[in-house]
Amino acid sequence: MARIMSLSPPDKRTKLILAALMIAAFAIGLDTFVIIGALEVISGDLNISTGAAGWIISIYALSYAVFAPLNAWMFRAASRRNVQILSVSIFIIGNVICAIAPNFATLAAARVISAYGAAMFTPAATALATELLPPGSKGSALSLIFGGMTVSQVAGVPATSWIADAIGWRFAFGFVAVAGLLALLIFAPMMSGVSAKAPERGKSPASKDFPRAIYGVLSVTLFVVISEFVVYSYVSVIITGSLLTGVPLLSAALFAYGFGAVTGNAACGFLTDRFGPYKVLIVVIGAQLIVLVALVGFGHHGALTVLIAFLWGNASYMYLVPIQHRLLDLAGERSKLVLAMNSSTTFAGIAIGAVLGGILVETSGVTSLAAGSILIGLIGFGLAVAFMSEVAAAEAATPAVRGFD
Repeated sequence: MARIMSLSPPDKRTKLILAALMIAAFAIGLDTFVIIGALEVISGDLNISTGAAGWIISIYALSYAVFAPLNAWMFRAASRRNVQILSVSIFIIGNVICAIAPNFATLAAARVISAYGAAMFTPAATALATELLPPGSKGSALSLIFGGMTVSQVAGVPATSWIADAIGWRFAFGFVAVAGLLALLIFAPMMSGVSAKAPERGKSPASKDFPRAIYGVLSVTLFVVISEFVVYSYVSVIITGSLLTGVPLLSAALFAYGFGAVTGNAACGFLTDRFGPYKVLIVVIGAQLIVLVALVGFGHHGALTVLIAFLWGNASYMYLVPIQHRLLDLAGERSKLVLAMNSSTTFAGIAIGAVLGGILVETSGVTSLAAGSILIGLIGFGLAVAFMSEVAAAEAATPAVRGFD
């Protein structure tokens, strides 16, 4: 596969490009989760139920799930610089429309536009980051992109939650649009150092000659994400009350979650390169199941809730890197398409988790989220054992993988 950089240690230009990718990923990450902290405020302002407001999350996620592989195929021959800039521009437009949306239908349509831009950006940026660094640093390269998203968790999501509560949810979307514009202004000039990549082989967005292990690993992504978002989509309902001197407990918990995501992501790249994706993922899935149940049970306990949120943040982002690491091992030259498929699967899981969580909340109450999360998470754990180990992946791979060479 053509490389745009050598395999030597990254030079100054490479570092600048990677930094630019992180900045844009920050804005995209903020866009992805802006709804989470504002869910209750939006439902009240638009006079819809909490479950119905949760559909805004599902609409965005389902749109992303459809657009990610479609965009990877449609723009496979386009300049990578143009793809990155276009994607961020579209997502800015979508958030501006969200900020002025007069009703639920307009807000939902604007989230589709935002999802289109995000779905175009993330797989392309992830593939580019892994090409800019040597193969032995693949885990670190992946953690760079997720680093931008985790920083958005620690700084942006608590901020948008506070903005939505203090001055209105429309200003929260405005904040996201401004963050995206800032990212674009910094991002666009730096991308001039990225050359166009030759088109990837394949005539359609799906391919019958993928190794079976790829679909197994994608199923791990699906169930782990559903397990998390059954709870995360309704975190504003689970976490209530104040912390110490009147600080909203939700904002404090979201900040702790985001800080935990940063520390977990920083460690995950190194741990994956050092111990391998299988061991890291197994530990992380188990840890996440424990903290998700704890959060539902102790969502009103002040400092304990904040501690649980911090531990959850650590586990939450740590499963993304080992899964994508294994997919890149299996994908060969079709890495961009496979990463897009994984992004699609991730957001399908977010959509399903949000819908399932809404059903559980409205039929059985908030505490039922814990049972739903752990049952689905155990399925993901079993699939990880079956498909994530190197031995399992090698046995599941078909001879058709040679077509990637």
